[in-house]
Amino acid sequence: MDDKKRNITGSYPGKGGAQPKTNRNPSGSYPGKKRWAEEPTRVVPKAEATREMPKAEPIEEPILAAEEPVVKKEPAPKKKKIKLSKLFSKDMMGRYWKTLAYYSCILVVSVLLAAWLCHVGNEVLGLIRPDKEITVTIPEKSGLPAIAKELKKADIIDHPNVFMLYCKLKKAGGDFQSGEFTVNCKGDYNQLIRTLRRNTANKTKVSFTIEPGDTQEDLVVTLCDSLGYLEREELESVLQTYDFSDYSFLKKLPKRNYRLEGYLYPGTYEMYEGESALAVVQRILDKFQEMVLTNENNIKIHASEYSLDELITLASIVQAEAGSELPRAAAVYFNRLKDKDFPYLQSQATVRYILPAGHGAVNANDIRTDDPYNTYRNSGLPTGPIMNPGADAIAAVLDPADSEDLYFVTQSDGKTLYSADKAGWQSNLKKAGENARGTGTVS
Repeated sequence: MDDKKRNITGSYPGKGGAQPKTNRNPSGSYPGKKRWAEEPTRVVPKAEATREMPKAEPIEEPILAAEEPVVKKEPAPKKKKIKLSKLFSKDMMGRYWKTLAYYSCILVVSVLLAAWLCHVGNEVLGLIRPDKEITVTIPEKSGLPAIAKELKKADIIDHPNVFMLYCKLKKAGGDFQSGEFTVNCKGDYNQLIRTLRRNTANKTKVSFTIEPGDTQEDLVVTLCDSLGYLEREELESVLQTYDFSDYSFLKKLPKRNYRLEGYLYPGTYEMYEGESALAVVQRILDKFQEMVLTNENNIKIHASEYSLDELITLASIVQAEAGSELPRAAAVYFNRLKDKDFPYLQSQATVRYILPAGHGAVNANDIRTDDPYNTYRNSGLPTGPIMNPGADAIAAVLDPADSEDLYFVTQSDGKTLYSADKAGWQSNLKKAGENARGTGTVS
């Protein structure tokens, strides 16, 4: 055995023994380089030895989301099925209808209360009240309740209790005056209170009369020219253009020369100086409504085949042509309107209405005038009334006599002669003499 100890790590190169295996650098040295033991030792300078090596950046480990705990879902509760028999049971339906009736009552009461409040507010503030002047008479020594009652009766207010409450809040009512007052409905409660506080004792009264048979133009002459009470332009504007739609009998009137002809009811009227033309006309129309449109007359008007305007038109012709026995004269005109052989009324008064003032008697040339009011050329009734008929003429038209007469002649003394045929009419015409009037008195 060799005295030299064997290198347990392997033989040196060139020495005897087996060729040693190449030693790999376990730390990953490059191949082909010499073993680290054979490399010369490198002396590290002191300055470099003291230099700090860059710190390696820490590697951030991914944050793993925490696992959510698994929650076991409980099964949804099963919906209970409601049986139709139970839903529409007598008890359930009773509750339903009671609830419905309760809320319906609340709704109805709310709507009625709102409508009432709107109506009261309109009256107190005068928001949309009609522009209408009404004359009311307050008796002497009248208390607030009596005054409110008179205002209600005159259709100036609709809620007397509300008016009295308002007066008490305003501390008014104790100083209201008696007498006649003209009130504009469009005004509010404050204006009404001021009007009732005015003293009418020192005002001058003015009276005028509309005679049966007077025309609208006659009224203008009386009030403007004779009395000098009103301005002609103001009165004519009210008569011809003012909106009187509050009066039902003036709605839908056909266009004609004088709009209110026939509705200016005859009678004597008293006014206070300073009242407007509108107040004067409204008082006259109120009188027509009061005297003509009674319950009894309304039944007759509705039973007739003619409208109110047509009946007033016919009454104006009866007023102009007939003298005595007005119902019998009205029957003559109704018979002619229904008879095919006598469709013409042949009233010279309708022709006189379209002739200029001061023309004189109607002659044969006048009845040839082409005008809707000429009842010699146009069958049926004229466009409108020719004058303002009185109570007797209106009553005669609403309740005519039972007669078959087709002719009548009125003498100058007012006596009227009737006949059913032309021969009798000609005989009556000779008896009447000159200035006779009636049916066909101009040939």
